[in-house]
Amino acid sequence: MNFARPTLIQEAVLKHLPMLGLASNARILDAPCGGNASLTLALKERGFDAIGADIDAGAAIRLGKDFVEANLDAALPWPDQTFDVVISTEGIEHLENHYSFLREVNRILKPGGTLVLTTPNITALRSRVRFLGSGFFGRDARPLNETARHPLHHIGLATFSELRYELHVSGFQIKEVRHTHIKPISYFYSFYAPFIWLYTLLAFRKEKDPKQRERNKEIRAALLSFSLLFGECLMFVARKTPSVAPGK
Repeated sequence: MNFARPTLIQEAVLKHLPMLGLASNARILDAPCGGNASLTLALKERGFDAIGADIDAGAAIRLGKDFVEANLDAALPWPDQTFDVVISTEGIEHLENHYSFLREVNRILKPGGTLVLTTPNITALRSRVRFLGSGFFGRDARPLNETARHPLHHIGLATFSELRYELHVSGFQIKEVRHTHIKPISYFYSFYAPFIWLYTLLAFRKEKDPKQRERNKEIRAALLSFSLLFGECLMFVARKTPSVAPGK
Protein backbone atom coordinates (compact mmCIF):
# COMPACT_ATOMS: atom_id res chain seq x y z
CA MET A 1 0.00 0.00 0.00
CA ASN A 2 1.33 3.46 -0.93
CA PHE A 3 1.40 6.02 1.86
CA ALA A 4 1.34 9.78 1.42
CA ARG A 5 4.45 11.62 2.56
CA PRO A 6 4.11 14.04 5.47
CA THR A 7 3.18 17.56 4.47
CA LEU A 8 5.62 20.47 4.67
CA ILE A 9 4.10 21.44 8.01
CA GLN A 10 4.31 17.90 9.37
CA GLU A 11 7.93 17.67 8.23
CA ALA A 12 8.67 20.79 10.27
CA VAL A 13 7.16 19.09 13.34
CA LEU A 14 9.17 15.92 12.76
CA LYS A 15 12.36 17.94 12.37
CA HIS A 16 11.71 19.67 15.71
CA LEU A 17 10.85 16.54 17.70
CA PRO A 18 14.46 15.66 18.67
CA MET A 19 14.68 18.99 20.50
CA LEU A 20 11.95 17.83 22.91
CA GLY A 21 14.19 15.15 24.41
CA LEU A 22 11.57 12.40 24.18
CA ALA A 23 12.14 8.80 25.16
CA SER A 24 12.36 6.48 22.16
CA ASN A 25 9.07 4.80 23.10
CA ALA A 26 7.18 7.97 24.07
CA ARG A 27 3.41 7.68 23.72
CA ILE A 28 2.18 10.27 21.22
CA LEU A 29 -1.30 11.24 20.08
CA ASP A 30 -1.59 12.73 16.59
CA ALA A 31 -4.94 14.54 16.44
CA PRO A 32 -6.22 15.25 13.91
CA CYS A 33 -4.23 12.71 11.94
CA GLY A 34 -6.10 13.17 8.64
CA GLY A 35 -7.23 10.45 6.30
CA ASN A 36 -3.67 9.67 5.19
CA ALA A 37 -2.29 9.43 8.74
CA SER A 38 1.08 10.30 7.24
CA LEU A 39 2.43 11.96 10.39
CA THR A 40 1.28 9.12 12.64
CA LEU A 41 3.00 6.60 10.39
CA ALA A 42 6.18 8.68 10.33
CA LEU A 43 6.15 8.79 14.13
CA LYS A 44 5.76 5.02 14.31
CA GLU A 45 8.65 4.58 11.89
CA ARG A 46 10.78 6.54 14.36
CA GLY A 47 9.90 4.12 17.14
CA PHE A 48 7.29 6.14 18.99
CA ASP A 49 4.12 4.58 20.38
CA ALA A 50 1.87 6.72 18.19
CA ILE A 51 -1.92 6.82 17.97
CA GLY A 52 -3.86 8.68 15.30
CA ALA A 53 -7.28 10.22 15.91
CA ASP A 54 -9.65 11.96 13.54
CA ILE A 55 -13.32 12.42 12.80
CA ASP A 56 -12.53 10.95 9.37
CA ALA A 57 -12.33 7.17 9.80
CA GLY A 58 -10.36 6.75 6.56
CA ALA A 59 -7.10 6.53 8.51
CA ALA A 60 -8.25 3.24 10.08
CA ILE A 61 -7.18 1.45 6.88
CA ARG A 62 -3.60 2.60 7.40
CA LEU A 63 -3.37 2.51 11.19
CA GLY A 64 -5.60 -0.40 12.18
CA LYS A 65 -5.78 -0.70 15.98
CA ASP A 66 -3.67 2.45 16.31
CA PHE A 67 -6.52 4.61 15.00
CA VAL A 68 -9.32 6.04 17.12
CA GLU A 69 -12.30 7.83 15.60
CA ALA A 70 -12.77 10.97 17.69
CA ASN A 71 -14.56 14.28 17.46
CA LEU A 72 -12.08 16.87 18.73
CA ASP A 73 -14.97 19.20 19.56
CA ALA A 74 -16.11 16.69 22.20
CA ALA A 75 -14.61 14.89 25.18
CA LEU A 76 -11.58 12.84 24.14
CA PRO A 77 -11.87 9.07 24.68
CA TRP A 78 -8.76 8.50 26.81
CA PRO A 79 -8.16 8.43 30.56
CA ASP A 80 -6.28 11.17 32.36
CA GLN A 81 -2.50 11.29 31.86
CA THR A 82 -2.35 8.89 28.91
CA PHE A 83 0.15 10.59 26.58
CA ASP A 84 3.63 12.06 26.79
CA VAL A 85 2.99 14.28 23.76
CA VAL A 86 -0.03 15.48 21.81
CA ILE A 87 0.60 16.76 18.28
CA SER A 88 -2.12 18.75 16.56
CA THR A 89 -1.23 19.97 13.08
CA GLU A 90 -3.62 22.36 11.36
CA GLY A 91 -6.56 21.26 13.45
CA ILE A 92 -7.56 23.86 16.03
CA GLU A 93 -8.67 26.37 13.37
CA HIS A 94 -11.44 23.91 12.40
CA LEU A 95 -12.86 23.51 15.90
CA GLU A 96 -15.89 25.19 17.43
CA ASN A 97 -14.36 25.54 20.89
CA HIS A 98 -10.61 25.96 21.36
CA TYR A 99 -10.87 26.00 25.14
CA SER A 100 -12.65 22.65 25.53
CA PHE A 101 -10.14 21.03 23.16
CA LEU A 102 -7.12 22.45 25.01
CA ARG A 103 -8.53 21.45 28.40
CA GLU A 104 -9.08 17.92 27.12
CA VAL A 105 -5.55 17.78 25.73
CA ASN A 106 -4.24 18.98 29.07
CA ARG A 107 -6.23 16.28 30.86
CA ILE A 108 -4.87 13.39 28.78
CA LEU A 109 -1.26 14.59 28.93
CA LYS A 110 1.03 13.23 31.62
CA PRO A 111 2.47 15.73 34.13
CA GLY A 112 4.98 17.85 32.27
CA GLY A 113 3.71 16.53 28.94
CA THR A 114 4.08 18.51 25.73
CA LEU A 115 1.61 19.88 23.20
CA VAL A 116 2.93 20.66 19.74
CA LEU A 117 0.30 22.66 17.87
CA THR A 118 0.43 24.21 14.42
CA THR A 119 -2.08 26.60 12.90
CA PRO A 120 -2.20 29.24 10.15
CA ASN A 121 -0.38 32.43 11.10
CA ILE A 122 -2.98 35.14 10.59
CA THR A 123 -0.74 37.55 12.52
CA ALA A 124 1.77 37.59 9.62
CA LEU A 125 2.26 40.83 7.70
CA ARG A 126 0.79 39.37 4.51
CA SER A 127 -2.31 38.21 6.38
CA ARG A 128 -2.77 41.60 8.07
CA VAL A 129 -2.60 43.41 4.74
CA ARG A 130 -5.11 41.01 3.26
CA PHE A 131 -7.48 41.70 6.14
CA LEU A 132 -7.04 45.45 5.70
CA GLY A 133 -8.01 45.18 2.06
CA SER A 134 -10.67 42.48 2.09
CA GLY A 135 -11.81 41.83 5.66
CA PHE A 136 -10.47 38.25 5.43
CA PHE A 137 -7.23 36.94 6.91
CA GLY A 138 -4.75 34.72 5.12
CA ARG A 139 -5.89 31.09 4.77
CA ASP A 140 -9.47 32.44 4.84
CA ALA A 141 -9.51 34.39 1.63
CA ARG A 142 -13.22 34.24 0.87
CA PRO A 143 -16.56 33.73 2.68
CA LEU A 144 -17.31 30.16 3.75
CA ASN A 145 -20.10 28.20 2.12
CA GLU A 146 -22.96 28.76 4.55
CA THR A 147 -25.27 25.99 3.37
CA ALA A 148 -23.84 23.48 5.85
CA ARG A 149 -21.20 23.15 8.54
CA HIS A 150 -18.13 21.40 7.12
CA PRO A 151 -15.36 19.98 9.36
CA LEU A 152 -12.67 21.49 7.11
CA HIS A 153 -13.98 25.05 7.30
CA HIS A 154 -11.62 27.49 9.00
CA ILE A 155 -14.09 28.68 11.62
CA GLY A 156 -11.55 29.14 14.40
CA LEU A 157 -8.62 31.11 13.00
CA ALA A 158 -6.94 32.99 15.84
CA THR A 159 -4.15 35.51 16.28
CA PHE A 160 -0.97 34.71 18.18
CA SER A 161 -2.13 36.72 21.20
CA GLU A 162 -5.47 34.90 21.31
CA LEU A 163 -3.80 31.49 21.09
CA ARG A 164 -1.27 32.43 23.77
CA TYR A 165 -4.13 33.41 26.08
CA GLU A 166 -6.06 30.21 25.31
CA LEU A 167 -3.05 28.02 26.05
CA HIS A 168 -2.05 29.77 29.26
CA VAL A 169 -5.55 29.76 30.78
CA SER A 170 -6.01 26.09 29.80
CA GLY A 171 -3.11 24.81 31.87
CA PHE A 172 -0.16 25.22 29.51
CA GLN A 173 3.02 27.27 29.48
CA ILE A 174 4.37 28.19 26.05
CA LYS A 175 8.00 27.21 25.70
CA GLU A 176 8.57 28.18 22.09
CA VAL A 177 6.81 29.68 19.08
CA ARG A 178 8.36 29.24 15.64
CA HIS A 179 7.26 29.12 12.02
CA THR A 180 6.86 25.92 10.02
CA HIS A 181 7.74 27.47 6.66
CA ILE A 182 7.81 30.76 4.75
CA LYS A 183 6.53 31.57 1.28
CA PRO A 184 8.91 33.85 -0.62
CA ILE A 185 6.12 36.31 -1.42
CA SER A 186 5.87 37.08 2.31
CA TYR A 187 9.15 38.99 2.18
CA PHE A 188 7.51 41.49 -0.18
CA TYR A 189 5.57 42.79 2.81
CA SER A 190 8.71 43.75 4.74
CA PHE A 191 7.88 47.32 3.76
CA TYR A 192 5.21 47.37 6.49
CA ALA A 193 7.46 46.11 9.31
CA PRO A 194 8.61 49.54 10.62
CA PHE A 195 5.03 50.80 10.79
CA ILE A 196 3.93 47.62 12.58
CA TRP A 197 6.81 48.00 15.07
CA LEU A 198 5.82 51.57 15.90
CA TYR A 199 2.09 50.90 16.05
CA THR A 200 2.58 47.87 18.31
CA LEU A 201 4.78 49.88 20.63
CA LEU A 202 2.13 52.59 20.94
CA ALA A 203 -0.75 50.12 21.34
CA PHE A 204 0.91 48.44 24.33
CA ARG A 205 1.66 51.63 26.26
CA LYS A 206 -1.71 51.88 28.04
CA GLU A 207 -1.36 48.77 30.23
CA LYS A 208 -1.19 49.75 33.93
CA ASP A 209 -0.75 46.38 35.67
CA PRO A 210 3.02 45.94 36.28
CA LYS A 211 2.89 42.13 35.96
CA GLN A 212 0.97 42.31 32.72
CA ARG A 213 3.38 44.94 31.43
CA GLU A 214 6.17 42.40 31.91
CA ARG A 215 4.15 39.76 30.09
CA ASN A 216 3.43 42.28 27.36
CA LYS A 217 7.16 42.62 26.72
CA GLU A 218 7.22 38.91 25.82
CA ILE A 219 4.12 39.26 23.66
CA ARG A 220 5.47 42.33 21.87
CA ALA A 221 8.81 40.60 21.21
CA ALA A 222 6.96 37.62 19.74
CA LEU A 223 4.71 39.80 17.59
CA LEU A 224 7.76 41.50 16.08
CA SER A 225 9.72 38.28 15.63
CA PHE A 226 10.75 36.91 12.25
CA SER A 227 8.47 33.87 12.65
CA LEU A 228 5.33 35.85 13.37
CA LEU A 229 5.94 38.52 10.74
CA PHE A 230 6.69 36.13 7.89
CA GLY A 231 5.79 32.55 8.83
CA GLU A 232 3.01 30.86 6.91
CA CYS A 233 2.03 28.71 9.89
CA LEU A 234 2.99 28.86 13.55
CA MET A 235 4.24 25.99 15.69
CA PHE A 236 3.54 26.30 19.41
CA VAL A 237 5.46 24.08 21.81
CA ALA A 238 3.73 24.16 25.20
CA ARG A 239 4.17 22.18 28.41
CA LYS A 240 1.46 21.09 30.79
CA THR A 241 1.93 23.09 33.95
CA PRO A 242 1.86 20.83 37.02
CA SER A 243 0.30 23.28 39.45
CA VAL A 244 -2.46 24.76 37.30
CA ALA A 245 -5.90 23.18 37.09
CA PRO A 246 -7.18 23.76 33.52
CA GLY A 247 -10.03 26.21 33.29
CA LYS A 248 -9.63 27.41 36.89
